[in-house]
Amino acid sequence: MAEPLTLEVLTPHRRVLSCTTAWVTVPGTVGELGILPQHVPLVTTVDTGILQYEENGQVKRAAVHYGYAQVQGRHVTVLALMVEVGVHIDRRRAQNAERRAREQLNALMSEQADARSRLDKAQAKLQRAMVRMQASQ
Repeated sequence: MAEPLTLEVLTPHRRVLSCTTAWVTVPGTVGELGILPQHVPLVTTVDTGILQYEENGQVKRAAVHYGYAQVQGRHVTVLALMVEVGVHIDRRRAQNAERRAREQLNALMSEQADARSRLDKAQAKLQRAMVRMQASQ
């Protein structure tokens, strides 16, 4: 069996995680990337999503938000803007943040629909005025 991977997860402010693991999945900007020992070297972009890995026989998760991942030999390094290890996330706080974000998004979508309706009406008024101008010649 191949030697395990060394996983390091870093933010601009600190090292969040450093462990050995049999595998890692990274949320890439073009899809999820599975990494096993002897993976080809690569550098890729990381999107907001769930980073998963195995530690001591347990699947662990972390929320990662934008960055880069590098695979070089047995080393996997993830550099992300923000990382939250699953067991440290305050679930109630996360639920409240989701609710507030959905409310804000719904309000903005409603405003956008209203603005689109006003834009359509203004364009129709302009078209009618232009047609009147042409017809009056």
